[in-house]
Amino acid sequence: MDERLQATPVIAIIGRTNVGKSTLFNRLIERRKAIMSPKPGTTRDISFGHCHWSGSVITVIDTAGLDLTSAKATEDVLKRQAQLAMDKADLILFLVDTHAGLMPQDRALARHLKRSKKPVLLIANKADNPRYRKALSGQEWSKLGFGEPLAISAANGSGVGDMLDLVYDELRVAGRDAQPPLTVDLRVAIIGRPNVGKSSLLNALAGEERVIVSEVPHTTKEPQDTLLTYSDRVRGTKNVLLIDTVGIRKKARVGQGLERLGVHMSIDELDETDVVFLLIDAREGVGMQEKKLASLVARKSPGVIVVVNKWDLASSSGLGNGDGYRKYVAAELPSFTWAPVLFISALTGNRVGKLLDAAFEVAEQRERRLTQEELDEFIDYLKKRHGAFFKPGGNRPRVYGIRQTSTQPPRFMVVVKKKETLHPNFLRFIENRLRERFGFGGTPVYVTARQISK
Repeated sequence: MDERLQATPVIAIIGRTNVGKSTLFNRLIERRKAIMSPKPGTTRDISFGHCHWSGSVITVIDTAGLDLTSAKATEDVLKRQAQLAMDKADLILFLVDTHAGLMPQDRALARHLKRSKKPVLLIANKADNPRYRKALSGQEWSKLGFGEPLAISAANGSGVGDMLDLVYDELRVAGRDAQPPLTVDLRVAIIGRPNVGKSSLLNALAGEERVIVSEVPHTTKEPQDTLLTYSDRVRGTKNVLLIDTVGIRKKARVGQGLERLGVHMSIDELDETDVVFLLIDAREGVGMQEKKLASLVARKSPGVIVVVNKWDLASSSGLGNGDGYRKYVAAELPSFTWAPVLFISALTGNRVGKLLDAAFEVAEQRERRLTQEELDEFIDYLKKRHGAFFKPGGNRPRVYGIRQTSTQPPRFMVVVKKKETLHPNFLRFIENRLRERFGFGGTPVYVTARQISK
């Protein structure tokens, strides 16, 4: 792992259910990433984000609410994830609720945190007015063994700045100074219908359990970000942000409330994504949901890799070998015929290591800019090889040239004589010839026309 990533201090927000952990997490990372709800148990996964303060960055982990006095709330997977957060943390923010007062769950969690041997700051949330803040000065909260709590309101931001100053001071004392902000070199979103293996793929790429993996669909309720380091001899060391999105179902089946909010957040994530891994279950193939997702992704214009998961179980699909499956995917998703199709098993890790290599290759194609000399030679080449297609008359325009107008994704403008009929097939022909000549694998390519008088 890159040394700068290792040097980034980590703080974990720990507390019982519904004390405002996700609200504080969103406040610290300055975006709505974790879903907030008064319904207990809304957060089931651990969320990773980055807090920028005083020109430095720290990693923040939001965890599921823990009730160590209840067998139901201490199911193994939640305990394991909370323990993972505590193990990674350089400092723990123990969040309590001033409105509810000291609860048995707080006492049980305090005893557990003392055994962790990690530095702990006791933070009293929902201290929205002087009455609540005054109540914190009594001896009740000091019984937890972490001193008098610091009063904040995550909802309106009151006291959060003072809390961050204290956090940075504690990290400095512990020899874990915050670091300058990291640059994200590649953003990859993992998208697919529920239970296709998105969380398993994220965990396989990250090499650790970041999100709850379950056979029950819709376990993930909100997008999850994972920052990791990629290295190779050519590109050097790069920072990759992986986004595991909520499983998106047919619109009619998307429930109200938390699930619908999670779906909208997943769609919003695509606006800043460089490459999308569109996951398909090898056994079930391409259905209407995959086609709807493909249409949604196409409107956002990222690079695309079709990832066929559970390939080790593909023999039951009856869709043939790799080449046959690629032809099948191309027929079912005609708008993505230019997208690479890769076969993996997220559960076993088979071929997962090739995905990031492919993602960087696609991102490089998405950023590719051709020189004007290359484009002029391209037009000359087309006129020689497809002379009849370029002969003026009918629906064939007189072409004067072509230029590239932008990247991410590549966009081109063909200059033609004004008032001549321009058939859509002509622009599609230019796009296909550009791909034949220059590649552009995995990225959309857009070709428009500009008509001039000459």
